[in-house]
Amino acid sequence: MSLSVVFSSKKINKDFIKLIEATSGVHKIEILPYENPGKYSLTEVYNMGLKKAKNDIVLFCHDDIKFDTKNWGRKLLKHFDKSDYGILGVAGCRYLPKSGKWWEIPSEMMGQVYHENGEKRWLSTYNPKFGNNILPSVLVDGLFFAINKNNIYSNFDEDVRGFHFYDLNFCVQNFLKGVKVGVISNIDITHLSIGQTNEEWERNRITFSKKYEKTLPLMVSLVIPELKVKKNSPLVSIIVPVYNYGKTLDRALLSVFNQTYKNLEIIIIDDGSTDEFTILKLKNLSIPNTKIIFQENGGPSKARNEGIKVSTGEYILPLDSDDLIHPTYIEQCIKLITKDKNYSPIYCDTVHEGQMRGIEKRPEWSKEKLINGPFIVNCSMFSREAFDSVEGYDENLKGWEDYDMWLRMMQKGYVGKRIPHALFIYFHHESEGTVSSIANKDTQALHKKILIKNNLIDDPSKKSIYTPLTNNNTSFNSFV
Repeated sequence: MSLSVVFSSKKINKDFIKLIEATSGVHKIEILPYENPGKYSLTEVYNMGLKKAKNDIVLFCHDDIKFDTKNWGRKLLKHFDKSDYGILGVAGCRYLPKSGKWWEIPSEMMGQVYHENGEKRWLSTYNPKFGNNILPSVLVDGLFFAINKNNIYSNFDEDVRGFHFYDLNFCVQNFLKGVKVGVISNIDITHLSIGQTNEEWERNRITFSKKYEKTLPLMVSLVIPELKVKKNSPLVSIIVPVYNYGKTLDRALLSVFNQTYKNLEIIIIDDGSTDEFTILKLKNLSIPNTKIIFQENGGPSKARNEGIKVSTGEYILPLDSDDLIHPTYIEQCIKLITKDKNYSPIYCDTVHEGQMRGIEKRPEWSKEKLINGPFIVNCSMFSREAFDSVEGYDENLKGWEDYDMWLRMMQKGYVGKRIPHALFIYFHHESEGTVSSIANKDTQALHKKILIKNNLIDDPSKKSIYTPLTNNNTSFNSFV
């Protein structure tokens, strides 16, 4: 396979042509520069190049870039040679909203691009590098993208005037006809610009949104390899309730699939989400080892109970869709919980992110400390036997339902066990009015209510002695 390169420039720079030849690593490379001081729209120029190109693989790129990867052309050709993709780029997204602003949900953006402006250089990175793989996307950015002429159905839409939104139109019209669009990460590009929008960009965006209003939004699912379940190892069920937090779900799921312990199943419970993105995310989700349940909104306790009902694991680990776990967390939990059938829950220290940041060291478990107030994270492992013995989460509680369950497990003779490492990453969204932030407004009243419910307070009129955890009364250290 050989390569053709097409670019448009106000004035052709011979040094840029030499740069392409020197860095591509492709001996038979066809370079088609078009000097265009504004006479033609970019769609027109690219169609000229597409028609003239002798090779099946054609790269379209800006003329204000640097190629940071040696032999990038060979790598690009190899991607096409080993796949049936029609369009590949170094940056793109899995989700395109009705607005046409493809960066609207940052978690769905993909790729890495360096920027350089004057003496400043920085990296815009949307996900970690993924080697020689290709990740499916809805579209790719026009900075640097290539096509296989044999695998596309539509040329560039010349109704798109000027120099903006040509890439989105081209990708979407082909994507809707079944062309595979993908992002690669083994080619590094530096854009000698900060990449700002302008009035023309906004006009073309509005036109694009109107043109595709019946088909937008568009989405492709996250790609995750299948986990091989071993019958001779305990199965752990990961219970993931989701309520309007689809934007962080992929991140949470990746933290599960990146575990060193692989004997897992994932149960996702949609608790009556109402936002368009989350609903579309769940409907498009196609991940191995995973079940998805849809239910009317009933709160996190009901969602977790329903998820555990359909799970089959010997051990359970709840994980909210906006949180993460360290790669060794499940492995370390399993090592402890399998030592003694009375261990439940197994918990760890916490990394706090978002509106509160720091590492919180949790106390060692004791009955006295647990009665005194909650210190065990919701994302803690427990046995199915312990869960069944207390009949699950109390669905009538509006907050601290995990603390209530830990108390009931304690009363059944179960013992908590701490892992002295920060393996759970909790994200704070207090300003968004989440259930946990609402519950924490009157912690003493909630604490007293749960103690009375479990017959753990002698005098109902007695004031709770619980004091919420703060930087002043816990081992809460800021990040270095």
